[in-house]
Amino acid sequence: MKKPKIKKIRTGRWQANHESDELVFAVCDRFLRQLGLSSANSNPEEAEEALGEKKGAAAAVALWLKKSWGRSDLSREKVYPLFWEAAKRGFLLLKPPMEKLLADRMTTQFRGRDFKRQIKVVNSLGENASTHVASAAADVIVDLIEKVAQEKKERMKPGDPPPKVHLGMGAGYATMLVAQRIAKRVCAGVQFPPLVLHAISAGGFLVNEPQKVPSTYFAYFDRNFTDIECVSLFSETVVNSSDIARIKTNPGTRRAFERKGEIDIFITSLAAAQHEHGLLEQFLSHLISEELLDPKVLQNMHKAGWVGDVQFCPYSNDGPLNDISPVRAVTLFELEELVEFAKKDGKYVVLVAGPCGECGASKKDALLPLLANDKLNLWTHLVTDARTAQEIMSQYS
Repeated sequence: MKKPKIKKIRTGRWQANHESDELVFAVCDRFLRQLGLSSANSNPEEAEEALGEKKGAAAAVALWLKKSWGRSDLSREKVYPLFWEAAKRGFLLLKPPMEKLLADRMTTQFRGRDFKRQIKVVNSLGENASTHVASAAADVIVDLIEKVAQEKKERMKPGDPPPKVHLGMGAGYATMLVAQRIAKRVCAGVQFPPLVLHAISAGGFLVNEPQKVPSTYFAYFDRNFTDIECVSLFSETVVNSSDIARIKTNPGTRRAFERKGEIDIFITSLAAAQHEHGLLEQFLSHLISEELLDPKVLQNMHKAGWVGDVQFCPYSNDGPLNDISPVRAVTLFELEELVEFAKKDGKYVVLVAGPCGECGASKKDALLPLLANDKLNLWTHLVTDARTAQEIMSQYS
């Protein structure tokens, strides 16, 4: 008689992302403290007592997990993926250093008497500079959210519902990084008021780059916020200029335009003209390659001095470039409107002006007119990197 086959149960490999928030955070906290105790500045006796017979921070954490959590399965090797899982979940956020001297020089040069305007320079160089600029910009926005919420509370009447803070988010890689960082701040313990997220433009056009569409950023907030409302803008990225009046009344766009006056904080980046990763340049080039747009349109924009665009709205060193093309972006604000928006009390525009997030190219030529030309004073808070700031200020030394 044959023995029945015993079916083996596969338990699967251990993965850090299956562990609870409590354990992942505890490992991150313990690991960092162990590194501190193991450093040369620590008391040797205290460090030896903390480490016990094990040598090294990871080994000490593994021993602590066995004693305090009853997790003998979590070896020294598993401490490292747990630490990086903590970073992934937003429990560990690095705060980039600021370059105050450069920021002060730029403020003196460009702010004038508008004390509402603030400039921050992130002391970060290299391939991750754009990420660190976005992180610093997100931290600025978190502070502004608290400021706006407090100002609204002071104007409340008895019985009014809790005030909501409205964030308008533009398209692009930089704003995506900002949205991710703001959402992670929730995991780090920051308390937010009720938020309303507005898409400023339709965003990208490439089917393989949905991360550049503002509405997709809303998902970062959905996972972390309990009180949130979204106002999307469902439209083509760029349309015929003659169609814009009709598009503003379409079901997918009408509500967004009607509610744009509610926005308190506007988050945007900028793109340099003739740059391969600029969304407007990409889109116009795409239309030309599809024989849907005359190549002369792009040529005429360059002849007119196009140096950059904000929310797909082009400008030169002299100001906005209106009516220069038969096509235009679908965006809630024209550049002139954004300039007026930034002047209003209780309204803020945070301009993220680091290098290109995809190739690291400088955007100084696109940034300079936004600093120097009153017709393009569309920001209240500027966050840039040290290299860009140095390039800008070298023209005024």
